[in-house]
Amino acid sequence: MNKTQKLILAFFVSVIFFFISVFIAKGAVGYRGSIFFNLGETWYVWLFYSASCCLFEFLLFRDKKI
Repeated sequence: MNKTQKLILAFFVSVIFFFISVFIAKGAVGYRGSIFFNLGETWYVWLFYSASCCLFEFLLFRDKKI
C-alpha cells in the first residue's frame, strides 16, 4: 500500500472503531439518562478505543525494514 492508501485506511478504521465504541458505551450506560461520553461511567470503553486505534495505526505505519 502507498502512503495515501494507508492514511485513508487509518481514518476509516478509526471512525469504525469510534462507532463501535459508542454502541458499547450506550449499552454500558443503559437507560439511566446519562450520556455515553461520561468518562466516570465509560472510561474503560474509551481507553480500549484509544488503545485499539493506537495499536492498529502503529502496526499499519511501522517501518518494516530491519
